[in-house]
Amino acid sequence: MQQRLFFKALLVVVLIWLYKWYNAEGTLEVEEHPSFVPRKTTELNLPYYEFSGTLEQSPNDSREYKLVRLPNNLVAVCVHDPNTTKAAASLSVNVGSLTSPRKFLGLPHFLEHMLFMGSKKYPLDSEYSLFISNNSGMSNAFTSKTQTTYFFDIANSALEGALERISKFFVDPLFAPDAIDREVNAVDSEHKKNLQNDGWRFRNLKSTLTNASHPYSKFMTGSLETLKDTSQALGLGLRDQVVDFYKKFYSADIMKLAIVGNYTTDQLVEWAVAKFSDIESKGNTKLQYSGHPLDSSVLGKIVYFETVGEHYVLNLEFAMPEMKSMYAAGPDKYILTLLNNEGPGSLVSYLKEKEWASAVDGHMENPEYDGFNIFSLLVEMTPKGYEEYENIVHAVFAYLQMLADNGPQQWIHEELRAISDLDFKYLKKPKSMNTALEMSSGSHNEYVVPEHYLTKDSLVRNYNAKAISDMLSYLNPQNYRIFIGAQSHSKLNCTEREKFYNVAYHLATLPPSLTSGMSLNWKKSYGFHLPTQNKFLPENTDVIGTELPRGEVQLAPTLLRLTNSTEVWFKQDDQFLTPHGHIHLNIKLPNTSTTPLDRVLAQLVNRCINKVFESEFYAAELAGIEYSVAYLGTRVEIILAGFSNKLPHLLEAILERLTSFKIEEHIFSMSMSSLKQHYRNERHVMPAKQLVATRDQQLNIVPFWPVQALESVIDNATIEEAQALLDSMQVQSFSKLLVVGNFNESEALNISRMTERVFRSKSMPSYLYSPPRVVDIEPGHYIYRNQLQNKNDPNSAVLVTIYCGPASSTKERIMANMFDHILNQPFYEQLRTNEQLGYIVDSLNKNHDSGKEMLMFRVQSESNPVYLTQRIDRFIRDFRQYILEYSTEDFDALVDAVVKTKNERLKTITEEAELFWSSIESGDYDFDRIREEITYLQQLNKEDLLEAWDKYINPETATEYTRVDSHLWSAKLSYPTDKELSVYPEGVVSLYGCMESEGFSRIDISELDRFVRGASLRNGIESPLRDLKDLYISKAKPLEASANASDIRDIDNISASGSKIKTALEMALGSDSKAFTRPASN
Repeated sequence: MQQRLFFKALLVVVLIWLYKWYNAEGTLEVEEHPSFVPRKTTELNLPYYEFSGTLEQSPNDSREYKLVRLPNNLVAVCVHDPNTTKAAASLSVNVGSLTSPRKFLGLPHFLEHMLFMGSKKYPLDSEYSLFISNNSGMSNAFTSKTQTTYFFDIANSALEGALERISKFFVDPLFAPDAIDREVNAVDSEHKKNLQNDGWRFRNLKSTLTNASHPYSKFMTGSLETLKDTSQALGLGLRDQVVDFYKKFYSADIMKLAIVGNYTTDQLVEWAVAKFSDIESKGNTKLQYSGHPLDSSVLGKIVYFETVGEHYVLNLEFAMPEMKSMYAAGPDKYILTLLNNEGPGSLVSYLKEKEWASAVDGHMENPEYDGFNIFSLLVEMTPKGYEEYENIVHAVFAYLQMLADNGPQQWIHEELRAISDLDFKYLKKPKSMNTALEMSSGSHNEYVVPEHYLTKDSLVRNYNAKAISDMLSYLNPQNYRIFIGAQSHSKLNCTEREKFYNVAYHLATLPPSLTSGMSLNWKKSYGFHLPTQNKFLPENTDVIGTELPRGEVQLAPTLLRLTNSTEVWFKQDDQFLTPHGHIHLNIKLPNTSTTPLDRVLAQLVNRCINKVFESEFYAAELAGIEYSVAYLGTRVEIILAGFSNKLPHLLEAILERLTSFKIEEHIFSMSMSSLKQHYRNERHVMPAKQLVATRDQQLNIVPFWPVQALESVIDNATIEEAQALLDSMQVQSFSKLLVVGNFNESEALNISRMTERVFRSKSMPSYLYSPPRVVDIEPGHYIYRNQLQNKNDPNSAVLVTIYCGPASSTKERIMANMFDHILNQPFYEQLRTNEQLGYIVDSLNKNHDSGKEMLMFRVQSESNPVYLTQRIDRFIRDFRQYILEYSTEDFDALVDAVVKTKNERLKTITEEAELFWSSIESGDYDFDRIREEITYLQQLNKEDLLEAWDKYINPETATEYTRVDSHLWSAKLSYPTDKELSVYPEGVVSLYGCMESEGFSRIDISELDRFVRGASLRNGIESPLRDLKDLYISKAKPLEASANASDIRDIDNISASGSKIKTALEMALGSDSKAFTRPASN
């Protein structure tokens, strides 16, 4: 008996020890934090633990928070926001690309894609996305080196349904075999989208050239090569690999959840516990590793690499220890504030004065890294700076030496702390989704105590001089490496190639002149010094009270003054009640932009002004004031936002400086050089973005000048002409001023009078205004084609623009909004998910300067633009039926979702001011537009929508069908001639392009045309497919020494499901399958 009691006691001790050992793997649990106490949910009586301490919370944050830990160790924060019209949630897993298996690089990112593809309870791969979009929401996910985060926002009423669906990602995902190929293609498209992106290329090169045994060196995104091809080569199923990865690493213990909604915290906790407790607890599954990516084999090196665009990059990287435990001291904030300072005596101002650099960015790479970190100083050099890069490096270390010699300064820390405390005290309420993202993805630092869960490292806390000095000691010439990027390096050849982006580079050892041989005298040679105290810190943060009864809000600004030279609008803050303000000043000038040279001169003037202002008004940015000054030729636009106390002083200082501005020769020279560089780099922008500018040119926006026209005349611009243009702005003008926020009427009038006093000019008659003008396009179908100038980009792009009525009509605006709301997700689902056309697939509604509403459909893909346009046409043709199949209940829910979106409460004074400004700037002064639109929406029915579709979108019924197609062709595809397009049907051109892009290019277009004319679909598509294969083989074999050529072997693939050649052949023969169907409702 005693022996049995002894073993029972021993068993209890062992179990307790095992429990503590298991929970010591970095989880937040009761033994570590006694203030987490057991609780039960109110409805289902489910167990969880709640933090009973006090969360550090802004006094201006009226939301209610509960921090809880589920029985499976998942930590969640639930946020009750009674005023939000949008709910949101985010779940972040502390597993990212560092965890990629060496044999399957990019697997964590591929897993992110696969989890969207259905669960046992919700097997349709579009179920989650359609539920979100149908309830006025959006969803997305991202994979970084250390985490994978899934998030959404949605109408409050649909929050529980969205939580139910997303929770199943982590409980019983399907990993459907038919989705594997689709999503690996999507990952590959995402990778190929970035192949010509210098940012992605550079980041991957830096990772590749680190300690090869460290997980930091892995390729992040994944591709067909690293996933599908590798699995086939190894005889391992890709589905098995992703399932095994999910089972091994996706553990509740390393997940952080945040839920925001207008429900009580008890209700949100109920849902969190009920829906997420089934996620399996596997302990701390975070990847364990040792060492530093920047070890001795990497430090002391210099890497020259080639860029796609014209960029001159200098990057210094220093090996740092882990910084997570230092979040409260924040020595990096102190050092980075000084390194990034652009004021007098700073490193940045020195480099700009020397014309060596246009920008400097110092940052810690990622606060979440375990066991290491990397301090990065990125210098955007000028061409002159590129030749002087060694002197730039010397200047960097001289500035660091100045900081070390002066030692940590407590007054600087206290200034940073004062700004931080003000931002905290008067916290601007973020959107629900931003809150959810920050509370989940930003919560993986195990050193952050529960009390700081909401604020984390956002506050400047304790002054720690030793921590600052210790961090500075790592920034030394024996602990770094250098990257130098340019399109070409005349003094050496970049003969080595990075594997995944094909970046050319050359690796060498740093010379002694950049390591031990540096001798620096910062006092004598550089004139560096610490910044002075910040004059833009607010001295008064009192909030002006409102005379309106509590809860009542003035819905429009008041016109305070209207003269022949100025128009002043004002609204005192009556809903946010913080010491913030927003000032928007628009000074209209006579139209001087009638030629390309006029446009170039305006751009040069704007660059000259901002290069000077960046230094002179940098202190305002540090004090929490956001400002922008834009000289646009036909107007000057000044926008200020921040603590109201200093905004009038800053506006006056900007206007005084602007009206006396003299362009210096070296500033003009730098601006000219950077503008030329900008023009040249436009050709390297990804195709989907280029299409926007191309469309503006095609739609005849006046004045609009393509980059090629500006580039051709820039050398004719002189400093004298630029100065004359700048001086002319005070001859005649008309100002519109909006003052919103913590001001009274008297202060707003004083701002107006100050503006007139400083900016002295005569009034401008209205006929000299230069409003946006667009040549009205006659009804018809217009197609514009261009070829990409970047010869290495494999992507083409298409933008289809359809006019859908005047924007001045409430009815037409609402119809366009509704189309935008219901189109985007099905369009994305069909062309991206199902047809795998490319990574960038979207549709949107835009109010054009012509005063017309427009629907736009955009696709970027390796497929040819004719094929892409045909697939868009097929989607549009079938979408009427999609609308027709809406039940009355579903349509009412759709309308309700759009109403809730329009009813969404403004979050900040700036949001309110921007809403007012859109009506002031347009000149319609329709401040009641949203309420008018909501009233119209509430009377809308499905028949109204179908009527609008037939009137504007359906080419078979629209009486004034107006459409513009913009095509950008990759240089890697054969660009059809005008003759070919006029002779051959678009189906033949499309089919020819698909065969070429998939590697079957042995049949010329005339032979393909004859084949299509003689083919028949009487016996289905398989018969003409077989005939096409036979034709191809007959043409290919005589040209090859062996019948085993890869394209002949692969020709059978054109019969596969999802083959673009198969689809193109069906379209060429006039009988392609239906584009998409409405998913069944759950």
